[in-house]
Amino acid sequence: MTQPRTERPRPLRTAARIVGGITALIAGLANSGVITPTQGNAIQGVITAVLILLGSLGIVVLAEPKVTPLSDPRDDQGRPLTPSE
Repeated sequence: MTQPRTERPRPLRTAARIVGGITALIAGLANSGVITPTQGNAIQGVITAVLILLGSLGIVVLAEPKVTPLSDPRDDQGRPLTPSE
C-alpha cells in the first residue's frame, strides 16, 4: 500500500508569481498611461532593490549555520576542530 503523494510546498514559485504579477501590473499601468513610464521604472527599481536585499539576507541566514569559521573552527558541541598543541 503506497502513501498518497502530497504536493510539497513551493515558496519560491509562490514568490515568483507574486513578484511577476506586481511587475506585470506596474508595466501595464505605465503602458496604459495611468502612471508615467518614469514612475513605473522607479517602482520596479525599488522592488528590485528590496528583492535583492531580502535575497541576500535570506542567503546569509540559511547559509551561516552551515559554514565553519576558519578563525575558530568548532563542531556542533563547541569542541575545537583543530588539534591542541
